[in-house]
Formats: sequence, structure tokens, C-alpha cells
Amino acid sequence: MLKHFLAVMLLFVLGVSTFSQSIPSGTGRYTALGSSPFILDAHVDMLNNPAWNNMYRDYAFADLTPETGAGFDGHAGVTFGVGKKWNLGFIVNRRSDMWENFRDTSNNLFPGNSSPIVPFMGLIGTSVNKNFHIGLAPYVAMWSRKGTSSDTTATNTDASSNSMGANLGFIYMIKKGWVEGNFTFRMNKYKSESTTGSVTSTLENDGGIQFGANFRGWIYPSKGSKVALVPVLGFNTMSFQPKSTSGSTTVTGLNYSWMSINGGVGLNWPIMDDIQIAGGVTAFYNTAKADSGNVEIKSTDLIAPVFHMAVETRIADWLTGRLGFQKGINSEKNEFTAGSLTGEVSELLAHNSSSISLGAGFHFGRFSIDATVSERWFRHGFNFLSGGDNEDMFGVISASYNFAK
Repeated sequence: MLKHFLAVMLLFVLGVSTFSQSIPSGTGRYTALGSSPFILDAHVDMLNNPAWNNMYRDYAFADLTPETGAGFDGHAGVTFGVGKKWNLGFIVNRRSDMWENFRDTSNNLFPGNSSPIVPFMGLIGTSVNKNFHIGLAPYVAMWSRKGTSSDTTATNTDASSNSMGANLGFIYMIKKGWVEGNFTFRMNKYKSESTTGSVTSTLENDGGIQFGANFRGWIYPSKGSKVALVPVLGFNTMSFQPKSTSGSTTVTGLNYSWMSINGGVGLNWPIMDDIQIAGGVTAFYNTAKADSGNVEIKSTDLIAPVFHMAVETRIADWLTGRLGFQKGINSEKNEFTAGSLTGEVSELLAHNSSSISLGAGFHFGRFSIDATVSERWFRHGFNFLSGGDNEDMFGVISASYNFAK
């Protein structure tokens, strides 16, 4: 078991490039590398698959700013080993659901869908044997608002929304490499009751089930190969229907549904201990549909090909430079049908306007700070450091601390 664990950690050294005792990771690093699915990242991998909890024991991580221009409203997590085979942890304040899409029967966004209290995800992992590792991540996020009055003519309100579910993931070791899979289940629900006198009106949703399955491999074509072949495949879906009930009358809204399928293949190539290169091609097929009776609104996106390239190099023991590239072609089509009336708009456009990303990592023993570097830094220069320019020097900022013995 110990020999196998050391072999696995050596693989992570090649894929992640540890600096001193730190393990650089986070959305700051991941975004700087072009959000490439063909790299290893402790923080991001645990968000996607709780089985990675088994590989990164005794590790704290956080996103201080989750996106460029955002305040300090990110998320944080920690993992710790319990005995030789069990691992526990949690992640707080990170959304992992789709309830922000909830709408009522009038097609208005439900008021509580964008303001949950601190979302919580637990991490439970174990090594079944030397080749098979599993992880479970229970998840909960909720919001509520209640208003009452002693005035019999006033309207009392009671509204709530929540998302509950779990992620179940695995990692299976094959020779030098591995394959991983993660299954996501969420039950998203909202309900709002308004009572005036003896009359109660209820707004809620039917359905709301969210399901996803994502897989990735890390395969070496030959025994002595250092270049890993990395295939990825994913599927996600969700659907719900709003309804409103007042007395004995029930009104239903549109049936909403989303589906996404993605796949791709790439290469990860560590050059010595100082440089890592990863690149590949992915494709995405996304559909969003709302229909009721003879009315249907449908949007379809085929994003293919999407090219990824990531380069990470150690400049000094305490400093890492990163460069990422991502660019794709989006074939978008929007369709509308209402009885005999139809309409369609098709468009061919770039998948993302910003294709090149830059980043830096700062490593101090077991501690690491990783961030994307704002392109405005190159336009305005070191005026950032003086504070005379009201611009951001860094975009997404992540931090991590490896306290493993």
C-alpha cells in the first residue's frame, strides 16, 4: 500500500509540479492555464470529484476572489486523513447546483435563487484497495424568508428554496495511469406561500432533478512514456416545471430542461521538473428548451472545436509562470414555435472573446498563492504597485497550504 501510494504521489509531482512542500492549485491556477481539462489541480479536481480527497490529505485551499473584479467572496475547504484509509473534509461557500435558473409561472426568476446562505459540501473518502479509491460529497444550500402581520387584511408570506444532493466519485489505477468518474445528483426545490385572510396561494416547482456524469483518463501509451493521453467525457441534465395553486385552481408554467454533452482528448507532457505542457481539443453540445402546449423555445449550441493549450514553468523556487490558451467556434441556433408560427436565428461566433490567460504562483514552503495576471498590467505597467491606478493587478486569486507530515 505504501509503495503504491508513493508511486501515485510521484505521478502527481509530474502532473502538478510541486514546489518545495506546497501544492499549487485553485481557480487562480486553473484559469491561468486556460481552464484546461488536461492538467491536474488538487483544488479543482476535488471540486469535480470527491475521490481526489484520498490523494490530497491534510490540505487547505481557498479561492479568495472567484472571478476577475469580484470581492473577497470565494470559497474554502480543507481535507485531513483519519487513519490510513479514511479521509474527511469540507468545502464551504461554493455553489454546486442549478437553482439560479428557477423561474415562476410568469417566467420571472424566483427571488431566492441567487442568495443562498453558505453552501456546504462534505468530503468523505476511502481507499478500498491499492487500486480503487472512492469519495462521497453530500451537498446542501438553502434560503428562506418569512413575513407575518397581526393585520388580518395583510398578506403573510413564507418562501424558501434549497438544493440537496451528493457527488459520488471514484479513481481506479491502471498501470502508471488512472481513470476517474464522478456522478452528481441534486434535488432543487423552491416554494412560496402567500396568505391573505383564509386564501393561500402557493408557487412551487415540480421536478428540479439535476444529474451529471463526468469521466477522465490519464493513460500512458507505453511503459516508459512520460506523455499522458487524457480523454474526457461528460453529461449533465436538469428539468423542472413551475406551478401556481390558489384555492382549487392550479396553473402550470413552461417545462424547462437543459442538457449538455462534452468530450475531448489531449496530452499532458512534463518536461523535466520545471516545465509542464498540456494541450488538446474538446467539443460541447448544449440545449436549453422551454415548452408548453403548442409553444416551444429552444436554444442549441455546438461548440467545436475548442482548442486548449497550457504551459507552466518554474522560474524560481518561489515563483511559477503560467500561460493558457482556449479558443473555440460556437454554432448557435435559437428556435421559436407558437402554433403555426415559427422563427429561427442562427449564428456562428467565437466561443470566448478572451483567449489568452496569464498567471503567476508564489510559493513559500508549504504555502502557495496562485493568481491570474490582469492583461491591464501590461497596459499600465508598475503603476499598479503605487496604487495610483484604479485597476486590478490580479484577477482570480487562490491560496493553499499543505500541512501533511
